[in-house]
Amino acid sequence: MNRVDEFLGRPVSTRSLGVVRILVGAVTVMHLWPLLRDALGGDTYHDHFHHHYIAWMPELGPAGFTVLLAVGVIAALCTSLGAATRVATATTFGVVAYHLVQSTTHVHNNRAYLVAVLLILAMAPAGRSFSVDAWLAARRGAPLEPTAPAWPLWLLRFECALVYAASGFSKLIDPDWFGGAVTWGRVAAQEAMVRDSLLPDLVVDLLVDRSFHTFAAKFIVLTELFIAAGLWWRRTRPAAIVVAIVFHIMIELSAQVQVFSYLALSVLFVWAEPALPRRPAWIGHDRRMRGRMLRRGELERTVPTP
Repeated sequence: MNRVDEFLGRPVSTRSLGVVRILVGAVTVMHLWPLLRDALGGDTYHDHFHHHYIAWMPELGPAGFTVLLAVGVIAALCTSLGAATRVATATTFGVVAYHLVQSTTHVHNNRAYLVAVLLILAMAPAGRSFSVDAWLAARRGAPLEPTAPAWPLWLLRFECALVYAASGFSKLIDPDWFGGAVTWGRVAAQEAMVRDSLLPDLVVDLLVDRSFHTFAAKFIVLTELFIAAGLWWRRTRPAAIVVAIVFHIMIELSAQVQVFSYLALSVLFVWAEPALPRRPAWIGHDRRMRGRMLRRGELERTVPTP
């Protein structure tokens, strides 16, 4: 147990966490803005069929719900900027989670994934890198510590891999999915949108062909399972990330799933392993001194080997 505590508590760079925070904040704006735009136009979920996902959760009226969405958009922008990061990430999580549980019609896997990621960011010191908070602290002469315990990083990594593993396994044991009926049905339902996309006509014709999905569905399932496993080993991680990027681009082009692809690509940055910056020894010398060092061949010896 001590080894586990030591492993999860060891200090790591917060740079990858900062990048994920910036991107996830932007993705959250993409998620909330259409809801806010409709609410400002007088169209909220109250005007449609809805059924509480959590019965005891208080329900705001249309006006209060609109204000809440506006607060959520502002908080998501602050999350991306890293301004008052602790408050911003917690508020963003609260607004997105509240919207999710207000109706069973709101509950989708990609939205649940967004809530889970926002919860981890709200618990983590996500504002120590690439943030307004870090910039202001440095201006005050009290820079923020650029490291943090490793547990938020590993929790995000686990959540990232779990999404692919759960998705792949559930499709593997579902005969409709593994047989291609589900993928073909989704593409057929959005055929007009797919034909208006950037895909060539030959590719579109292939995508709307039922027989193609008999094989494509199996390829999708194996791809998700490969990504889920490949992310955990350094040797296979680059290939898994490349496959994941291509996978989500194809999803976005053929069957848009709200903000899922953007969110999944954003969270992939948590697998980066940035080193803390090391200051070259020649920084602080004037150009003349640097020129002398170059002529004498000393500069190479003073710059740390990466």
